Amino acid sequence: LSSASFSLFALLLSLFPDTSRRQNELSSENRLLLFLIKLKHNVPFSCLGILFSVHRTTAARMFRATLEILCARTRDWIWWPRRGAVQATMPPSFKVHYPLCRVIIDCTEMRVEMPPSVEKQNLWYSQYKGYYTVKYLIGVAPSGLVTFLSDGFGGRTTDTAITIESGFLNKLQPDDVVLADKGFPGIVTGVGAKKATLVMPPFASGVQFTEVEVDSTYETASVRIHVERVIQRVKIYTITQRVSHHLIPRSMHALRNECYVAHACHSFYRKALNRNSEAVHLHNCAQY
Repeated sequence: LSSASFSLFALLLSLFPDTSRRQNELSSENRLLLFLIKLKHNVPFSCLGILFSVHRTTAARMFRATLEILCARTRDWIWWPRRGAVQATMPPSFKVHYPLCRVIIDCTEMRVEMPPSVEKQNLWYSQYKGYYTVKYLIGVAPSGLVTFLSDGFGGRTTDTAITIESGFLNKLQPDDVVLADKGFPGIVTGVGAKKATLVMPPFASGVQFTEVEVDSTYETASVRIHVERVIQRVKIYTITQRVSHHLIPRSMHALRNECYVAHACHSFYRKALNRNSEAVHLHNCAQY
């Protein structure tokens, strides 16, 4: 029902505070299960209320409370690893063509209900999608681990604007290589200012690609698939397919938790490791 393994469920459960349970209140196990089912299937709160024998408003309140708890306890689960850790866990396909790749970036959108105000309707309407969305920038290490997640922006916001305003460029160091698709030409200057390099597929200029350009396109596409796979794993959680307007302020928390569950990054590995063994942990997280 929740797509969470027993070990991941136990890990998330351990993050709940030790508080006495009120009479007729759901146990921590059931609250977590309710939360994960809502993430995975976006079941209406009225159905969850029937399933867990509580009122629908109680189910909604427990979902939001669990979301806040997990978000507060897992804020540092998406972190920017050191360059040495990234290179130590780099797959062979990257080492051949992009040995200095630090991150692959792309934007993804969550569909939302029509917001109540005209101002937000104008900001959140995505011309590309044809409906209202909240948009995020996701950065993925070559190993497949999510290392950057921006705040949410209205669907009208361009990929370039999100990349600049999210603070992503401040993460870059000299000689870093960033892989992106054709939607990011506006960040070339910003990446260059950090003495880093932006790699994108070549643009069609009305003439046939040269053999070198064709090879470059295939090379970039073959490694950029990593970020697309991560986004696809996140989107199996159907709550991302349509977010109700009253949950929009919490959509960022929901997306973060979906990234955690999708990767099952076990924090107990991190507790046992120091920063000198960060590469080992990065490898462990990428395996789930």
